[in-house]
Amino acid sequence: MRFTETGPVRSNFAANPDFRELLEEFAAAMPVRRDGLVDAHRSAAYDLLQTRAHQLKGAGGGFGFPTLSELAADLEKACQGQNPARIAETLEAVVSYLNRITV
Repeated sequence: MRFTETGPVRSNFAANPDFRELLEEFAAAMPVRRDGLVDAHRSAAYDLLQTRAHQLKGAGGGFGFPTLSELAADLEKACQGQNPARIAETLEAVVSYLNRITV
């Protein structure tokens, strides 16, 4: 999946006040998750990167970010294939998306 959109990303649940606190916590955790992905990639720990992508895939859908789930699924598949160029490309898309999440 090639993802080229820019601008802030908000949850599908952003208008629901019952989700506000959960979405704030999710957004606050994104720098740590992003850094964990990048660190795993830098150390070529593709199994760990695959696991983190899988977790992010589930979290994305649960918190109203279906595109995040799709991007994380692409990263997970790339890790399974052990293709460093494909992993770097899909990781870049995930990181770009994570950097734009806002509440």
